[in-house]
Amino acid sequence: MMTKKLLALIFLTLVLAGVAGFGFWYDKKLLASKRAAVKEVLISDFSQDYEKKAQIEETKPLPAPPKERALKLPILMYHHIGNPPPNPGKIRMDLTVPVENFKEQVKWLKDNGYHSIKFSDLYGYTLGKTKLPAKPVILSFDDGYQDAFDNAIPALKEQGMIGSFAIITQYPATHSGTNFYVDWNEIKAAQDQGMEIVSHTQDHFDGKNPKYSESFILSNLKGSIADIQTHLGFTTNILIYPYGRYTPKYIKLAEEAGFKLGITVHSGNAVNLDNLMEIPRVRVHNSTTLESFAKMMQK
Repeated sequence: MMTKKLLALIFLTLVLAGVAGFGFWYDKKLLASKRAAVKEVLISDFSQDYEKKAQIEETKPLPAPPKERALKLPILMYHHIGNPPPNPGKIRMDLTVPVENFKEQVKWLKDNGYHSIKFSDLYGYTLGKTKLPAKPVILSFDDGYQDAFDNAIPALKEQGMIGSFAIITQYPATHSGTNFYVDWNEIKAAQDQGMEIVSHTQDHFDGKNPKYSESFILSNLKGSIADIQTHLGFTTNILIYPYGRYTPKYIKLAEEAGFKLGITVHSGNAVNLDNLMEIPRVRVHNSTTLESFAKMMQK
């Protein structure tokens, strides 16, 4: 009799444990699903808002630095490398450089004596620790799009060049509409192939929007550094401002977070060595022909 009661008690205990275990598993799965849904909504908001915000990017040239403090260094700005999706918006189209165009541009750089460097090389140069090659150039890729990693890296390697890829550190392995973001394994593989990985914040927030508090900005910037440290094992001190939008206070917070270089979308090909937190770039468009690319580089 005792044996039957004991067996019944054991059976009941196992049933209750199984129910509890299933409930815990289900709760975890539901929470993960909710988190994924929230993240997808946030990224979807970013995608839908990009067309509008990209039109107010801060692209006008910065004040020219004194000649003795100006370093001639074209920093090329890319986003997507590939074919545009069906029915792309005006901005999406402009951000997408065809693969063949990109290959021609990289080959032109190689044939004309340019040497690709990293942002970290530029920073090392400002400290007197790194010597730059003749005709240096930086090829930068914003946002961490899958097509840029798939198409730009082979083209760069074919010509013995490197690129600098700015990652929105909470976006890897996600997608929004036609924007697909690489995962951390692919980012690590790119790093292992000599590519540079830098920060583009955690979630591509607009640095001029007054709704973002100083504590949010500082936390987000520090978080992007921590994300890269966690996944790639190193600490970056290079920040590319989303939309090129920032304020003097934002710059101070970025410096407090640990950044030494701030990369803008202001148009220009000379670095002001006295203002490393406002470095201009040269945008490459979908419509940029090889002839116009050559003229752009020779300014």
